[in-house]
Amino acid sequence: MASYDIAQYLLDRANIHDTVTKVPLYYDTHNLAGLESEVYAPTIEIDYTSILGGEPRLVSRADWIDEVGGILNKFAASQHVTTGIIIHLPQPGARVARPDKVTVYAQVGGNLVGKSEGGDSTVRLTQNGGLLEADLICDADLEKQGQNPWRISKYKVTKKWDRGDTTVVADLTKN
Repeated sequence: MASYDIAQYLLDRANIHDTVTKVPLYYDTHNLAGLESEVYAPTIEIDYTSILGGEPRLVSRADWIDEVGGILNKFAASQHVTTGIIIHLPQPGARVARPDKVTVYAQVGGNLVGKSEGGDSTVRLTQNGGLLEADLICDADLEKQGQNPWRISKYKVTKKWDRGDTTVVADLTKN
C-alpha cells in the first residue's frame, strides 16, 4: 500500500475545496463551460428534491449543464454561497491509502431575483439556505494531465429555510 503523504493530502484538500466552491461562483457568473470542464463528473446524482420536489436522479454532465443554464436564465440575478466546508479525508500516514472518493458537507444559501414580467417593476426575491452533501471522485486521467482531478459525482442540497417570494423557485419546475 502506498503511503498517503502530507503533501498529497494538502493538495487533495485544496483541490476538493476549489471544486466545491466553483459551483456557486460558476452558477452566478453563468460559467457553464467551467461547470462542465472543472466541476462535474461525467455522470452526476442530483438531489434538489427539498427545493424543487421530484426525486433524486442520475443525469449526464451535459444534460445537467443544459438544465442549469435554463434555470439560471430565469433569474435577473443570483447569489449562491457555500461555506463551512468539511472534507472527509483520512489523515495522512504510512499505512493510509489515498481515497478515490470523498464526501463533503457544507452550508449553502441562495438569493434569487426573478425577472420582472411585462411592465412590472416588482422585484421577486427569494432566499433559502440549507446543507450540502456532495461526493467527489478522483479522475486519474485528469491528474496525469496536471489538472485538478476532483469532480462532483453527487450533489444533494437539503433546504432548511426559505423566505420571500418562493414562487420564483416554484417557477423553475415549469417549462
